[in-house]
Formats: sequence, C-alpha cells, structure tokens
Amino acid sequence: MQKILWLFLSLAVILEARENPFETNMSPQDVGQTTQIKEERTDFVNASLTLPSSARILKSASVTFQNLDGSISEEVVGIEKNIDWHLPLILSNAKADANASSPIALPVNVPDSKKSAEKKVPAPKEEKITSLIAPNTNVEGSTFKLIDNLSFYINQNEITIFTKDTKVRDFLIADPYKVVVDFKKVNSYATKTLDFKKAPFVSATLGDHDDFYRIAILLDGHYRYDIEAFKGGYIIKLK
Repeated sequence: MQKILWLFLSLAVILEARENPFETNMSPQDVGQTTQIKEERTDFVNASLTLPSSARILKSASVTFQNLDGSISEEVVGIEKNIDWHLPLILSNAKADANASSPIALPVNVPDSKKSAEKKVPAPKEEKITSLIAPNTNVEGSTFKLIDNLSFYINQNEITIFTKDTKVRDFLIADPYKVVVDFKKVNSYATKTLDFKKAPFVSATLGDHDDFYRIAILLDGHYRYDIEAFKGGYIIKLK
C-alpha cells in the first residue's frame, strides 16, 4: 500500500513540472518567426542598361526569371543590329510603355546554340571616301577654329582638319582615347585646347615639339578610325 501511494505522489510531481509532455519548447511567437518570411518585392515597370563605349553591335538580349516552382529559366532573343552606346537600352513592360513601339517578343523556346553559331553574321559596311574634296561646311555640321591656319569641321562621326601642313604620322592612344596627328612644323605654336563638346569629339589640343606640332583629338569612348587626305587637309572618320 505504501508503494502504491509513493508511486502516485511521484507521478503527480512529474505532471506538475510539465503539464503537457508533448508540447515543444518553442513558443507560438518563435514558430511564427521561423515560418512566416515576408518577401518585399514590387511589380516590375522598367529597367535601363548603359553599354560600354566599345559596344557596336547588339547581338542578343536575355531575361532570367523564376518560375512558380522556384526553378530559374532564361529566354533569349537574337537581334543582330547596330547599336549606339550613347543611348541606354530600356526594358519595360507593355503596360508601362503603352505609347512606345511594339516590343520585341521573346521566343518560347531558346534557339539551339549550335544552329546560332552556324549562322553567318554579315560584316559591317565600311564607307570609304571616294571623292577627296573639302566637305560642304554649310550643311549640318559645325565649324571650329583653333588658330588662324588650323580649323575643324565636325559632322556626326567625321572630323575634318583644315590645314596646309603635311602630316608626319597619326596614331590612336587609350585611357582616354585620342586620335593623335603630327604635322611638319613650319611655325611655332603655344599650347592651346579647343573644346568641341560634340559627341563623339570632346576637344582638340595643339602642342608644339622640336620638328613637328601635334593635334590630339579627345574622344568620348572607344573607337577605331580611318584618315584620308584631300587638297585642303585631312578627314578622320571614327568607327
């Protein structure tokens, strides 16, 4: 009888210490903190991308997105168009840009990479100066005068140097990008800079050396160039 009474008292103490032996040690507040993760994400409207100054051809565009099941997919559209890196690329939905032209539709299936590699891309056309005559400075472009016998004419990606002096050499330097043209020295000149601020041409600096003088034309980005002589000077065309 005493053993039964002792067993009953021991069981009562255990139940008093823990009313529900199946209850977890986590409080309801702790459970809510671990299972309810709040995601703050707004609806997409538009996004812009600025390409580096070395970009010339837009090959393709891709969009990476997350599906309902959490997997990640990507859709790609081929473009193969010339691009002006000065202008940012804009990605927007039709609702946000209702007045814009029809957006490029992304394909449902991503094109096979092997077939894309086999597709020949047409080479960019290079315009060559066929008639080396002075440009008509009364049309479209802008004229700038550095000194009495040295002036410039800018029309889009072309700059004309009007001079009677003979070119010794020309070359391109980087960081920042400049087209440098050296001319045979006839007179001495003081260093002088002329601001163009007419993209892609930023400025021209005249520098005097022992046997030649130098014209350094500062550019706003990465370019290659051609230079051709005509009776009244030289034409530089960027590409």
